[in-house]
Parts: sequence; C-alpha cells; structure tokens
Amino acid sequence: MASKSYKNVYTILEKVKKGEIKSHYKDDEGLFGKINFYKKPDIIKPYLHYIDEWRLESIMDTHMQDIKTIQDTFQKFIKTADYKKIDPAKQPDSNQFATKFKDNYRKFPKHMSKDIFKMYYNQINKLDFQERDEKNHTKFKFLERANNPVGKIMSEHSNLKSAIYARNVLAYFIARMTIMDYVDPQASQDIKDGLNGQSDFDNQGCDKAMEKMMDSKQGKSMLDEAMQKAQDLCKQLDENMDEEVQEQMFENANKPGDDSTAGKLSPDFMRQIVARLERINLSMGSLKEKIKKLLDKSVSYFSANETTEYEDLFNSDNVAGLEDYELLHPKLRKIFAEDLQVKNTKKVGKIDIYIDISGSMSSSCGVSGDDGNYISKIDFCKAFAAKLKSMDMLNELYMFDNRVKKGKTDVISISMIDCGGGTTIDAAVRSIEKNGVNALVITDAEDDCSIYSDKAFFIGVEGARFNYFHDNTIKEYSNKGQVVVFDGKTISKVNEEGNIVK
Repeated sequence: MASKSYKNVYTILEKVKKGEIKSHYKDDEGLFGKINFYKKPDIIKPYLHYIDEWRLESIMDTHMQDIKTIQDTFQKFIKTADYKKIDPAKQPDSNQFATKFKDNYRKFPKHMSKDIFKMYYNQINKLDFQERDEKNHTKFKFLERANNPVGKIMSEHSNLKSAIYARNVLAYFIARMTIMDYVDPQASQDIKDGLNGQSDFDNQGCDKAMEKMMDSKQGKSMLDEAMQKAQDLCKQLDENMDEEVQEQMFENANKPGDDSTAGKLSPDFMRQIVARLERINLSMGSLKEKIKKLLDKSVSYFSANETTEYEDLFNSDNVAGLEDYELLHPKLRKIFAEDLQVKNTKKVGKIDIYIDISGSMSSSCGVSGDDGNYISKIDFCKAFAAKLKSMDMLNELYMFDNRVKKGKTDVISISMIDCGGGTTIDAAVRSIEKNGVNALVITDAEDDCSIYSDKAFFIGVEGARFNYFHDNTIKEYSNKGQVVVFDGKTISKVNEEGNIVK
C-alpha cells in the first residue's frame, strides 16, 4: 500500500490566495472561492489589540450618540449664513439633523477612529502607513486634517487622552459632513464616495469637496474648537487625576454596566467627577477611625488568615510596641533603638461589598464632614468602598435596590454611585450565596430579610431597623456576630430582636 502524503493546510491556502491552485476549486464557483480572507482595513500599523478596539468603539459610540453633542452642533449650524441659504422647506429641525448625524457616523469607515487614535498615541517613527493610492486618497486627506502637533504632545502614550482627541476629531468630521448634506449635497456625496473608494471622478474633485467642507470659516472654526476642547479636557484630567486612574477609566470603557464614563467626559462632567471625588476624600477623612473599627470587626469575622510584618519602631503606627521600649534600660535604648522592630499582624483576604442604593440612603449617616456639611449614608458607603479598594481588599462591588447590579471597582465609578428606589435585602443575600464570596452589606435596613448566610456581614447605618428582619433570621445573624449598627458616634451590636445594644 502506498504511504499517505500529508500537506500543510496553510501552504495550500497561501497558494489558493495567489491563484496557484485551480482545478475544481477554481474561481467563485469552487470551494475556496467561498472563503473570505479577512484583511484589516486600517491604514496605519501597528494594529490595536482587539480589547482596546472594543474600548475605543465604546467611547466613540457613547460620545456620538450623546444628544448634547449633536444638539450643540445643530444650534451653531442654524445661526450660520449657510443655514439661512437653505430652502426653508428643506431646512432640518433638530430631530432630522440628529438622525442624519447618527446615520453618517454609522456609515463612516470604522477603522478611521482607530487610525486617528494611533496617530495620537504612538510616536510618529513607530507608525507604518499604508501606501497611498487612488482608493485610499480621501482617507489620507481626513488623517491629514486630524493631525494636531500640540495635541500629540499631550496625548502620546496615554490611551484615554488619545481617545479624547480621536472622538473629538471624528465628531467634527461627522458634524461637517452632516452640515454639508444640507448645504452642498453633491459635495457631501463626493466625499462619501471617496471614503468608500468608489469615486468615479478624479481625486481632485474630492479634494475640492473637502475644501468646501473644512476650509470655510465655519469649518475651520469648528475644528479649532474641537481641538481646543480636547486640549482643555486633557489638561483638566491631568490636574485632577493621576495617570493610573486615567488608564483605569479607559480600561473600564467596554465593561458591562452603565454607558462608558470615558465616552461621556466633558468639562462639565469632569467638574462633577472632581466634586464627587472630593466628597469621598472628605468623607474618608471624617470617618477614618469609624471605618477602621468597622473593618476590624467585619474582616476579623470573615478571615482567620493573618499576615505578619515587622517594622522598625519609629516608622510603625503600632504604639503597642512602645511598651517593650519603655522596659529597656536607658543606656540600652540609645544603643538598640534603631534595631527595635514592632510586630504587626493583619487580617488578609478580599471581600465583596453590597451597597444599598435605595432613596433613604441619601439622608445623613450621623456625621458632619470637615466642611461642616453632613455626610450622607451613600457617601459613607462610597468612602467605605474606596477604603477597601485602597487596601487591596475589595473583590467585587454590587449595588442593590429592588434588584442587584454589579458595579465597577475603580474610584471614579465608585464616586458616581447614586441612590433612589426601593429596597430588597433578600435579593442581595441571594446574590451573596450564589457568588459564594464573603461580603459586607451596608444598608439602612428599611426592608425585611428572610435569608441567613454565613458569608454576609451587615453594617447598619443610622436609623437601621434590623427588627424588620424575620425572627429566626436576625437571631442567627445576631448570635453569630454578623450585624452591627453605626449611628455616627458609636458602633453597636444588635440583639436577637434586632434592636441596638448600647
């Protein structure tokens, strides 16, 4: 029997692509004719990692579908002489303009946003541009317009800032194209044909159409404004957030949950974020000792795991070590002071946190901040979560009202948590049981609870009513030390009836 002959399938596919293999596998009728050999449409290399592509697409989609972005463009457009020249019967209203804007964005070559992003992120000598030809001529013209040397200095090697410049530039392109749809429909169509490599005219015609679109007084003014807004926003980011937080915002852009925070970034939105972060910092400062005591109680309940560290006496926060120092002879203190070490024992292990976001959590937690204003229960929760995050003890964060929602664990997302709605504590406990991870539940307990879990530790905030819990349930939580109440001054245990024990 003749021996079998094996051939490398990749070698065969290469030959098929080159047209070297014909026979019955030929042309569009054959087997290989039905295979679509995928090639990225990007004009610039290196290509983005597919996860970064998703993140960038999420930022772009959020920004381009933001009605404020579109309405701002429309309001400026209707004040121009170009708008007044349009036949009144054909003048668009805001809804018609928004529909056309979104349609233009949907049809615009998606790889262009990635190419613009890469221009801002990478050093110019690291970029490899596709060879220019008749079909990509118009795309290169767009990339030339997207370039901004000052912006590149600010954005280089920053994912978030590169994304901000890319989304602002693309929004400018789509806005101008939408305006041209009404002002000069033929020029707009010529540009769209050029972008798709389908022009049946020479590229000089497309160049003239682009000059109409971008070199008018309004076109130049809109581009300058887009670049200035990107620059101002990036400066605002650097003034208020370190690079690690900025990078975290970009990494979270495509995670499940709310719309991309990075996509919503604007000067007004940044001011809201900064105010929320300041409130968390103020809360953490005012609640520092209370949070530490609550953590000591909750974490010690969950974990028998400990880690031991030794620190020199004068750099340690553990004042208990001073007792041994006092017992030394004065002469020995001078000789051995720098060699003395303090033993610090810490509980270890990550835990989940469940935050009650019902409407009643907006009231005071019983503590006033350093600014004299009361700290709300929800701000107390956010400060608590931020502290867990800083200690690298936070596993996952969940929010619950009538249902449980998983949140993001970066400090920006924590700062954006708001409250409003009802309360279903059983839903939180079911989630804890399902996940099988130890969890803190911070709530004002304005609901009953019928489920016991050995993985749940309840922290009630001021006014918490654990006597709403079913009798057997609160009895078990109480007897096993899994429930406390913080009223703004003291941390109290809860008895079998659900009442605070002073």
